[in-house]
Amino acid sequence: MGKFARASRALDDEAPPLPIPPGPVSNGEFIPSPPGKSDSVAAALIYAAADEARRRLGWSRRHFLHSAGAVAASLAVFELTGCSRTSTTPSSNTTAPPGTSGPGGTYIAPPPTEAEHCARALAGEEFIFDVHTHYATPAGPWVRNAPATVGLILGMLPEGCVAENKLECVDESAYLHDVLLASDTAMAVLTDVPNSGASNAPVPFSQAVKTKALVASLAAGGANRLLVENVIAPNVGPLGASLDEMTAAVESGQVSAFKVYTAWSPSGRGYSLQDPAIGLPTVQHAHDLGVKVLVAHKGLPLIDFDPAFNHPDDIVAVSRLYPDMNFVIYHSAWDPSHVEGPYNADSPLGVDTVLAALDRHHVPPNDNVWVDVAAMWRQLLTLPDQAAHAIGKVLKRVGERRVLWGTDSIWFGSPQPQIMAMRAFQITTEYQDLYGYPALTPELKRGLFGLNAANLFGVDPDTLRCGLDPQRIQTARVETSALHVDGALPSPWVPRGPMTRRQMLSYMSSLDRQWSPYE
Repeated sequence: MGKFARASRALDDEAPPLPIPPGPVSNGEFIPSPPGKSDSVAAALIYAAADEARRRLGWSRRHFLHSAGAVAASLAVFELTGCSRTSTTPSSNTTAPPGTSGPGGTYIAPPPTEAEHCARALAGEEFIFDVHTHYATPAGPWVRNAPATVGLILGMLPEGCVAENKLECVDESAYLHDVLLASDTAMAVLTDVPNSGASNAPVPFSQAVKTKALVASLAAGGANRLLVENVIAPNVGPLGASLDEMTAAVESGQVSAFKVYTAWSPSGRGYSLQDPAIGLPTVQHAHDLGVKVLVAHKGLPLIDFDPAFNHPDDIVAVSRLYPDMNFVIYHSAWDPSHVEGPYNADSPLGVDTVLAALDRHHVPPNDNVWVDVAAMWRQLLTLPDQAAHAIGKVLKRVGERRVLWGTDSIWFGSPQPQIMAMRAFQITTEYQDLYGYPALTPELKRGLFGLNAANLFGVDPDTLRCGLDPQRIQTARVETSALHVDGALPSPWVPRGPMTRRQMLSYMSSLDRQWSPYE
């Protein structure tokens, strides 16, 4: 701990990472587009605002950049730069049509110099249920059997990691800290990266179940704060073996959902959920086992994905065959290479592909197709005009009660900056009038943050809260925050993996060395 503290204090003379870096970012699974000149300008403006605020407050730079004031400074800059960008390149901040007053997204937050006001304004009492979280185990068969995945996870290490086994820095304890202690998250779903079973899974299903039990043991009254998904790959090996694994998982009584990566396999060949030889038998088996939530990763093309099977049309089509099941499209099929603007039914990529599929298969709003905002929101919150379109479109067409909160944590670090940003975010009345997007009222945000997910998974938020000890949690958060400021613990807001294009390319060219956000 002392070794990390010395390294952390030395970073005060440099430019420590911002809580929400501007520009295209990655969750460590894909190569983002290169940053634009305006992204560098935005970063410089945020650092300048942070330095001015921390000098007025008498704080160190590291202390301020761990505060709500730093988030407020970032959001103010994103809105300011949004007013000056008119390009429609993927790194652009606005797709505002001619004649509009500016970006369709705006942030309501106090000046960063008003530290206490920022902390109050960006706080909230919502029930936050994150349906999209990750971590990795530091040992197990996957370390030997999945070298490419090991390389990816080794790239997702926080600065200051001094553990002999570097994977310990993104392990279960880091997950519990980042998601359930260093953020306002009350409940989460634990998922995993693409794999075909226990032999190559960073978090095998059996381990995820143990984590769920550990989380319950740490809560007053054994409150169930964690649900687990079972990742399946029916296109790898005999289908019967995959179906048997599904049966065994369900017999544990711990499966809340099955998850598929239809575009992935070790050979790089995907499959369709409509395939009568693979996809449909898998969905039918989930249905017969009584697991009524099926999740699919769509959009967000990962490294070595088969793009032919990354479109959401198959999962939307299958939803018509199983009206008593619920189908969740992770990432809202968002694609970082596509600029989100007003709905275009002919768009081959992005959120519009979900909306077009819903129209094509006659799925009404608030039916049995759901989306989450993981990775999409983290990328687009720095681009408020695109954020207004992406968030507005899914709320309008998928349905206000069918959009779920997800953050892809812990790969981006603690989800707290993303939570704060959403609390402050609004879609302008101009865009509401032009495109029919809903106003982001407190009631709507309560649904987005957690009540929608509670409905999907049959969770009673009041019962869960009664099983928690808020005073104990708050005390732990205050003590942990002080350790972050002192440099005794790594910042929870430092990303756990390469985020920028340069970092991803550098990481991919040298998988034998530790990734650092300060390179």
